[in-house]
Amino acid sequence: MSRLSSPLNAAGAAYLEALHERFRDDPASVDVSWRAVFQVLEELGAAPSGGDPAAPAREEIRQRGHLSADLDPLGRAPRSDAPAGGDAETARLRRLYQGTLTLETAHIDDPALRGWLRDAYERPDAAPPPAARQRALALLTAAEEFERLLGVRYPTKKRFGAEGMETLIPLLDRVLAAAAAAGVDEVQVGTMHRGRLSLMANALGKPLVELFAGIKGMHPFQSDPPVPADVPYHMGVESQLAFGDRSLALILSPNPSHLEAINPVTLGRARARQDLAGDPRRVLCVLLHTDASVIGQGSVAEALQLSGVAGFSVAGTIHVIVNNQIGFTTDPDEARSSRHCTGPWKAVDSPILHVNADDPDAALRAADLAVAFRQAHGRDAVIDLVGYRRNGHNEIDEPRFTQPVEYRAIDAHPPVRALYAKRLAEAGLVTPEAAEALAAEHRARFQEALAAAADHRPNHDGFPGGRWAPFAPTGAAPAEPDTGVAADRLRALLGALAHIPDGLAIDRKVERVVRQRAEEPVVWATGEALAFATLLAEGTPVRLTGQDVVRGAFSHRHFALTDTGTGRRHVSLNHLGVEQARFDVVNSPLSEYAVLGFEYGYSLERPDALVVWEAQFGDFANGAQIMIDQFIASAEDKWRQPSGLVLLLPHGLEGQGPEHSSARPERFLQLAARDNLRIAHPSTPANYFHLLRRQMHRRDRKPLVVLSPKTLLRLPAAVSALDAFAPGTGFRPVIATAGEQASRILLCSGKLAYELEREREALGAEDVAVVRLEMLYPLPEAELSALFRRWPEASCVWVQEEPRNLGAWSWLDRRLEALRAAAGAADPTVACVARPEAASPAGSFHGDHDADQRRLVERAFARVTAAAAKVAAAE
Repeated sequence: MSRLSSPLNAAGAAYLEALHERFRDDPASVDVSWRAVFQVLEELGAAPSGGDPAAPAREEIRQRGHLSADLDPLGRAPRSDAPAGGDAETARLRRLYQGTLTLETAHIDDPALRGWLRDAYERPDAAPPPAARQRALALLTAAEEFERLLGVRYPTKKRFGAEGMETLIPLLDRVLAAAAAAGVDEVQVGTMHRGRLSLMANALGKPLVELFAGIKGMHPFQSDPPVPADVPYHMGVESQLAFGDRSLALILSPNPSHLEAINPVTLGRARARQDLAGDPRRVLCVLLHTDASVIGQGSVAEALQLSGVAGFSVAGTIHVIVNNQIGFTTDPDEARSSRHCTGPWKAVDSPILHVNADDPDAALRAADLAVAFRQAHGRDAVIDLVGYRRNGHNEIDEPRFTQPVEYRAIDAHPPVRALYAKRLAEAGLVTPEAAEALAAEHRARFQEALAAAADHRPNHDGFPGGRWAPFAPTGAAPAEPDTGVAADRLRALLGALAHIPDGLAIDRKVERVVRQRAEEPVVWATGEALAFATLLAEGTPVRLTGQDVVRGAFSHRHFALTDTGTGRRHVSLNHLGVEQARFDVVNSPLSEYAVLGFEYGYSLERPDALVVWEAQFGDFANGAQIMIDQFIASAEDKWRQPSGLVLLLPHGLEGQGPEHSSARPERFLQLAARDNLRIAHPSTPANYFHLLRRQMHRRDRKPLVVLSPKTLLRLPAAVSALDAFAPGTGFRPVIATAGEQASRILLCSGKLAYELEREREALGAEDVAVVRLEMLYPLPEAELSALFRRWPEASCVWVQEEPRNLGAWSWLDRRLEALRAAAGAADPTVACVARPEAASPAGSFHGDHDADQRRLVERAFARVTAAAAKVAAAE
């Protein structure tokens, strides 16, 4: 439609409308020249389009066209078609927004973003270039032949095939190609099971012989002793992909069956690689989902909310939803309340592209737009690929039991490759003979790889190289490092930690805490800060995240000093007065699942950094149990994926009730096997200092679970002299306080030791040894055995605050007894003093708690007091 010449025609209509919306919200937000134009138009009652009567209809199409779009290949989705008619421009918009590709932007608050998207989307509609379409056909053909071969050769194996959604392969390929063209060097991919094997074979660069060998049942790793490993559709890929003269380093993370759990892990890996690259646009995160899980799993919403938070942003993620319109046997109306499965992205103002999976051209266009948006704005974009699932949830399941009508339609529907080959033939881009020759070529290629897989054997143990190479297992136990630091260096760092810059006005109570950092002996928070400071000064980056970690949930850290007048923050650990690595301390959203997954992912790419996640209270780790069970505890056994992540879990019964008391050590001990974890319960600032430094100075890397304190943060006895940090000192897995002889050994861990030691002093029971078990796993057998040999006649009691069925007792019981027997103890049995068995980890009333705690300590010394009473009676 022609328009009269006007300043309003100098830009696209969508841009003008967005600019006018911004003016209406805040006139000062637009340039003064446009402000004058809009003010005149407002006075005249005119619209930005110059009073075009078709403008409202066009805006309605832009905002609600997705509700009428042709998205379902089977025509099952209801469509609320708007009446046809209108001028040529309106008809063009209707084709754009109500066809096989549509765009949702009405939920985006920023009018400039909406304007950019609409202008980009509404540019003259042109099919992808011939080469891109021919490549798409080749990929569709490869996907079809790959699935057909597996279906014939392995009809009873689960593979979660992509049949019905083969367009996913050229779509992802186009995302990667567009990213490479836009300057991306690395891509981190997290995906579900659906179509995973085909993606690995046809888009992500997995060697075919290796892939087929795994499908046939070959163990993926050459390791001694062997590791359990995992099924092929959980495994990852590392590859180099070429797109013209550009190449991409690609990592597909391995993942378990727990839906959407891989999302934050992949985001964390991407952020770590971005931090190393120094330019977030060079590293792209791509996450693939399925429609039923993306709307139902809480990790999705949690991970999306990380997207705009500075400490967790990855400068935009490309999301692709494989929308089968079914979840196992569950229809969409049983699975969600929203019209589309993309509702979560409306909360973070992401553009939402819906694509009919039978239109590969539309999918290619969606890929280009999503990548362009991410690169231009550093924000998430989502592509909802709407199709169907030709088989059951897995290849053994029969979907016709529960969806007979739908599957009659699916059975009658031609595959997308046939539809697309016909379309390209009509466009003169391929002949039917060439399309069949392409299929034959892929069949032969897959058959050849499958035959070669019979003789394939792994030639590596699966442990990652690169930055992880220095930590590869050697079979020998690593030597204990000297983690001590010279006193003059420590005092210099303490001075830096206690320094308040001139001109920074901070709260007087905080000032007192900061000044005390230079004092000796060292309290818990200062010991932690010293551990971080010494590592930073040595060139080791430190990243600490979690809920309220900057101040500390117990108001003990104050890592950021905040000016009371301006709000300006000063992080002392980034101003140590020496050349140092970077310290990142980040308050996280109120989330455990996604944030812990993110930090775990970050640790996978940064063995050179101390990566620490702190729960506000130890039991809050419950909210991230999937991450702990499926990744942190088992990933090295399943996928040869090591991590040095540290978990700080405040623990200790203090009368605060069942919540906030227990970090559930019994759960971590149950997960401990094959040297997979370190589980520690340090009781002094110096031992905590050495534990953190040991984590970075040992040659091996294992996740470290720390039962961290609450009471000990301010207990006057829980301090350490500076010489406990000196060279020649290190982490002590067992700390014993005793005289030369002991008739009774009280084994314990954590803050309880201080109460037992006070009671021993009060009773004058010098023949009672109080032994703190500072490392629960691996159990320090040599150190304990030495003590048992030292006092072979002594009885032994394990004392714990937790109920008898919780805590460490069930795990330690027979292990301690076996150690004592081997050490020649006269009576190898170990008694237990604990609270009675309970379903709740702790009581709720301070008075009851204090009385219970007193009885616990008295029971630990019962034999001593009974003997003393007997002597007194005899006298």
